[in-house]
Amino acid sequence: MSDLNIAVYAEGCMYPDDCEGLQPVDETIAQLQVSGFTTLILGLFHIGRNYSIDPPQQMGDLYFNNQLIFSSGRYVGDPAWLGQVKSALGGSVDQVGASIGGGGVMDFQTLEKIFHDNGSTFAGTNLERNVRAFRDALPSVSFIDMDCEDVYDSPSFVAFCRLLAELGFGLTFCPYMLQPFWVQALAALQQTHPGSVRWWNLQCYDGGFGNDPARWASAIKAAMPGFATDKYILAGDWTDAGTSGVKELMAAQRQKACVGGGFIWTLDRIIETAIADGVPPQVAMTGYVNAIETGLHGKSAQPMRVR
Repeated sequence: MSDLNIAVYAEGCMYPDDCEGLQPVDETIAQLQVSGFTTLILGLFHIGRNYSIDPPQQMGDLYFNNQLIFSSGRYVGDPAWLGQVKSALGGSVDQVGASIGGGGVMDFQTLEKIFHDNGSTFAGTNLERNVRAFRDALPSVSFIDMDCEDVYDSPSFVAFCRLLAELGFGLTFCPYMLQPFWVQALAALQQTHPGSVRWWNLQCYDGGFGNDPARWASAIKAAMPGFATDKYILAGDWTDAGTSGVKELMAAQRQKACVGGGFIWTLDRIIETAIADGVPPQVAMTGYVNAIETGLHGKSAQPMRVR
């Protein structure tokens, strides 16, 4: 097996009510576990809001894409989903995370509003109750990925990260711009919850095209000279690049000490394209894993035997 962390973000393909037109969730999980991907990141989670949306939602409820998952401190999602998420661990997949935010949404604006309207704390809010319920209901989700792309408010961002860390979640950052914001957030968390931010998923595609992990690692080192950045950053690409483009991007990161692997956005698109092309989805998944492996190490991963 590789020493690389090879992650993939998954949206509706990992939820029973959203996977229509692709394949059943259980089938996707079985394929994922023999693909070579080591990390599954469920995305994207969103924070309910009662403004700029019709019909209004309850502030602080949690949604997985468009599906209401947690409300008023209770799990209200599909009954089968909790077991499916738990079953995702196994084979090559050794960790599962959940990503909040993304492009074109208002999650971190909502986070800021909840925080400031509640006296600069999340204590006692509906959001806090739902995050606690999340931790209890989905213990196999070991980290929360922070994909802030709307409002970059440091006080609410750091406070929310601290809440998550205190509940036992690890954290990952998923930046594509505003390097100082992310470095300062990491520095603040290192003071109170050292080691809570496990790694960064650096977007090197779309708005993050041209990002160099080594430059981001240097910025971390400049702010925190003693911080260990070896293998700390995953270089990310999307399926629009195809496996050849992913391999090319990863090859450009070879020999950079700060790069510990790579990630792909998204599993849904891999499956959708494979089905349209008449290719087994598991073969397509392993194709992307091998593109990352070959780019970073100069050799492909050994695919796991299909059960």
